Amino acid sequence: MEEILMLKNVSVFYGEHPVLKDVNMGIRPGRILAVMGPSGSGKTTLLRALNGLLWEEPEAEMKGEICLQGRDTRTMDREELRRRVGLVFQTPQPFPFSIYKNMTYAPRYYGIRKKEQLEEIVREKLMMAGLYEEVKGELSKSALKLSGGQKQRLCIARALTAEPEVLLLDEPCSALDVKASAVIEETLLGLKERYTIVIVTHNISQARRIADDAAFFSEGRLVEYGKAETLFTAPEKEETRSFLTGVCG
Repeated sequence: MEEILMLKNVSVFYGEHPVLKDVNMGIRPGRILAVMGPSGSGKTTLLRALNGLLWEEPEAEMKGEICLQGRDTRTMDREELRRRVGLVFQTPQPFPFSIYKNMTYAPRYYGIRKKEQLEEIVREKLMMAGLYEEVKGELSKSALKLSGGQKQRLCIARALTAEPEVLLLDEPCSALDVKASAVIEETLLGLKERYTIVIVTHNISQARRIADDAAFFSEGRLVEYGKAETLFTAPEKEETRSFLTGVCG
């Protein structure tokens, strides 16, 4: 299976401080990759590098190469990269206007004007995020009035309106209760049929439930990476075993 994203000798520095150290990994399409590790191990920096947000930080420097379907992302227009590789942040950040306007923001930006087409996009993506039935009668409602779990699903649905190939999520359930987290997990399992998903999670049980592949980072290093079932049941590295059993991290 050909990788949709490939990292080759990727290191990231903030000034003299290394945050990622010589990372090599390929991310396969149509799968959920769970990225785990202690706080400060470089997980969020990895997502920002994949999405190109790192380029907006003048103090950050990246060495190595990240390729999207064989193309070095640094040769790509930033807007194109962020459309193709979407990022949903840890704290959901709906725009301060209606649910409908949140959902049509990107399609309108990319030139879609027909009302029927916009309405179909809103319906389809909200359904994919498992939110449509809850909000279909109140699309004019302020998105800021949604619950935490609904806001997170709205942000996922909004990211999908740009038709990304890869969806990155940074701790999407960290502030949610068990019930809301379960809905997010169910949503992600449904989405992997159409999108490649990379999720940073501190919740090992969650990673076990939804991940096809798993990566363990420590102090900026990729310690271990492979099929989730193998990594969780028979990790090769002692450092990984210690993390998974709660000895460290």
